[in-house]
Amino acid sequence: MNSGPDTVMFVILLILSTFTQGLTLVSYGKDFITAFPENVGYFYPYDSSRGLYVTALHGSTSFTVFSNGTQITQSSLQKGGSGTVMFPNTFEEHRLNYSKNSIRVTSDKDIVVHSFSRKSTATLPDTSVQTHVVQPITNLDTDYLIPSLNLSDLIQTFGGSPQPFWSQRYSSFKLIIINAVDTENTVTIVKNISGSVQEEEINIPSYQLIQLQADASLYKIKSSHKVAVILTHPCLETTACKCNMIVNQILPKRFQGQNFVVPHIPGTTQSRLLMTSNDKSTSLSQNNVQLQPSPSGFLSLSDQTKSQYVSASGNVFLTLISPGLFIEVIPENMFAACYLLQFYSNTLGFKKALVIAETDSKDNVRVQNSPVTNAVWTEITGTKYSSALIPFTELLTFIWHPSTKIGVYILKNIGTTSYIYGWPAIPINTQPDEFGCVVIPGQYEVRDEPLNWAESLAHCTGLQKHLACPTREYNQMDLANMINTTEDEEAWIGLRRSLMTTDWYWQRQTTSTTSLPSSSVDYVHWDDGQPQDSFKGFCASLSLDEDDEFKWKSAKCCEKKRPVCYKPPIYFYM
Repeated sequence: MNSGPDTVMFVILLILSTFTQGLTLVSYGKDFITAFPENVGYFYPYDSSRGLYVTALHGSTSFTVFSNGTQITQSSLQKGGSGTVMFPNTFEEHRLNYSKNSIRVTSDKDIVVHSFSRKSTATLPDTSVQTHVVQPITNLDTDYLIPSLNLSDLIQTFGGSPQPFWSQRYSSFKLIIINAVDTENTVTIVKNISGSVQEEEINIPSYQLIQLQADASLYKIKSSHKVAVILTHPCLETTACKCNMIVNQILPKRFQGQNFVVPHIPGTTQSRLLMTSNDKSTSLSQNNVQLQPSPSGFLSLSDQTKSQYVSASGNVFLTLISPGLFIEVIPENMFAACYLLQFYSNTLGFKKALVIAETDSKDNVRVQNSPVTNAVWTEITGTKYSSALIPFTELLTFIWHPSTKIGVYILKNIGTTSYIYGWPAIPINTQPDEFGCVVIPGQYEVRDEPLNWAESLAHCTGLQKHLACPTREYNQMDLANMINTTEDEEAWIGLRRSLMTTDWYWQRQTTSTTSLPSSSVDYVHWDDGQPQDSFKGFCASLSLDEDDEFKWKSAKCCEKKRPVCYKPPIYFYM
């Protein structure tokens, strides 16, 4: 079958997309397992490279890389530092069947692991590029839904035509299942063939993997222990002998969502949505109008020129598909406060982040330690959100918000071409913090000995902590969840009145020589009738009784109460 030049270019744009990375609450950890899918046809005479970027969130971090139980390398990193571990061609999974080529990364402190694969020629430095975030084993599980993707339908959806010389080798996706535990793992493959559910059991030895052919009938994976699941295609050929690998580390069912802000990617003219759900009756709606899927399962948005808010009737995964892009959409309930942005390379082309933030607080979005300036924000109709594109020059940076959660996507193009690929940024922390990007959350503790307010402040300071300062509603909720008591007494917090003005302020003394800035009071949780006038109390306490909702009261600073000490979080600064 002959294809016109426009059709061929359209197919190339589609194939040059990445297939997205997984979403989760946080993407860092101390134990990871992954593998390298085949990149482009094995017969292509391209130079190739593949490896892992390892980024440390803390100082003096040691990490070790293993394969088949054998240590490959060990190295150390400082906070914000990245190390690269390269692997030979033999680590690419070309064949269907069992393999020992899984790769484990362990560390003594939290790290982020980013996988990359690249093939190139002298004239095309990035012929086939793929990157994805490797999920820590803590994010893995035993129950996965597999997107129902038919390769021919995928191409035809965007006006292309399957090539007649496709071999069976490349006519469908592949599924790599990696045993993430040190014991034999029983995995059940569930298929729906002509309405009949069929199951097949396989056993995978410890830390080994199996690669299977994955057509549209395969829709579920169940296992006796944790597994990592990677959906991939090695090479989709075109008449110009161009192709590109696609890969997606699928997330367990528990990371689904119901409400999504579907981002509009500038430069795209067509978009489709692919919904993956355990319930076939689940529907997707936009502006209260139900979206109708095509026979292949793709759904069309009513407006291709702007971001859209869509809702599902049940829990789903949602993927945005457009020529040049394959992006997993971040559920609204999984927006985060801070993201790590790690770009593949510093080759020619742009590096940008697409940020979705609440319109009322969009001006507080920050890159590293500075507010974002000169961003052009566009309101998303019918929602509380706006979006903006933010350019970057760095290969590694972070973006965060001090008071609300945001959604962030990374966009990159290949060389000087207009081929764009993208993926969700790496979430580091879910709860906002007014001072930065948190990598170790703070901790509350109620001390046993009753003290006056000044003694309580000194007591907490002596422990390298400070009196608890719930300056936001989510801080108050964290405090309530951590202390979780029903005691009929009160405890001191770091809120008091100024002796000069009688205004309330937060006092956050952390050591005898260093303090966090005292700040004004924007959030309060006073009990009824509180606070009393200044003659009846210059300091504030909270109830330790859960039934009283941990409400605050004003009290005389000389009274004896138990202090609530707070160990401040550790922040990620490069």
